[in-house]
Formats: sequence, structure tokens, C-alpha cells
Amino acid sequence: MFFLFGLTTREHLQFTRSATCRYCGRHAPQQVVQRRTKLSVFFIPLITLKKTRVQICTNCGGTSRLSGSGERALAH
Repeated sequence: MFFLFGLTTREHLQFTRSATCRYCGRHAPQQVVQRRTKLSVFFIPLITLKKTRVQICTNCGGTSRLSGSGERALAH
């Protein structure tokens, strides 16, 4: 008997807001994306192993991690 298992990472766009980019310094739309990595068995996601939030600049593509408080500050 054998098991098919693996890791799957999914991205979910939380919101987009105009702000100044940390990398290029331009005022451009910044996307806040939540990434979840899940353990799957027989293509059924079972356990969330890792959950992170990142800010992505639509101008230069620069990516930086966000904490929960950083996401709330960017949302307002």
C-alpha cells in the first residue's frame, strides 16, 4: 500500500491599496496576498502548515512579508 501526499501553496488576494513601495520608492498599488501551504493526502488538503502575508508592488514586483499589525495599518 502507498500514499500520495504532497505540499500545496495557494495565494489569496486580500486587498489592493495605493502606497509607497519600499523598493522602488514610487506611489503605486500594493497588493496584500495571503499564502497558505497545506499538506495534502490523495489530493485532499488536510493540515495548514504555514500561513504568511506578503505585500507585492505592482510597479516593480518587490515582495516583503507583513505581520498582522502591518496588514491592518496598510488596510486603513
